[in-house]
Amino acid sequence: MWRGRDKVQFDFHRRDLSPTDGVVGLASGVGVVLTVLGDLDMAGAPALRQAVVAEVSGGTRLLVLDLTAVDFLDSAGLGAMVGGLRRLRAHGGDLMVVCPEPRIRRVFESCDLDRVFVLHPDVGSVISAVTALGEQASV
Repeated sequence: MWRGRDKVQFDFHRRDLSPTDGVVGLASGVGVVLTVLGDLDMAGAPALRQAVVAEVSGGTRLLVLDLTAVDFLDSAGLGAMVGGLRRLRAHGGDLMVVCPEPRIRRVFESCDLDRVFVLHPDVGSVISAVTALGEQASV
């Protein structure tokens, strides 16, 4: 994380998805939201990679990347996200992406990664999708 002239180049905030978020079928502490801030590029990708490794090692099986506050996304950032998805799926988990900004969505679309990641408009829609999957699995 580098800070220069009052601008954060890359940072993220972590919070657990709790039962009050409406997530059913997940054990406590299994779902985590990482809100990414600033530029997810060659400089920020290693920190994201390390965060994903730490979360998976700690038992997280549902990781939500909230890109609402991302200003810039390049191939290194996309690579870190694809690597995170592969790591989570290898451990029986999943990575979901919140991406409401059309400018950032176009980066996914131009690489056809909108076919790999479902891009949700907000964390609430991720929770709805997870809840619907949980209900389908219990039927």
